[in-house]
Amino acid sequence: MRELDVVLEAYLDCDNHFPDEISLLIFESFLESTDTDLYEWLTKRSRPSDNNFATIVDRALAMQQ
Repeated sequence: MRELDVVLEAYLDCDNHFPDEISLLIFESFLESTDTDLYEWLTKRSRPSDNNFATIVDRALAMQQ
C-alpha cells in the first residue's frame, strides 16, 4: 500500500531509530506484519499489542504531524 510506504519512508528518513542490531531486528519484524495490520495501526484504527511495534507506530505517526 502506497500510503503505508509514505508514512514508513518518513519514519526512516527523519531519524535514526536503529541504534543497535536489536532495534533493526524489531523493525524488520514489524515490517513482516500484514498490510492489513500495518494499515490499521498507522491509521489509528487499532493498536499493536506488541509494545515495540506500538513504539514504532507512535514515532511514525508523530512524524506525520
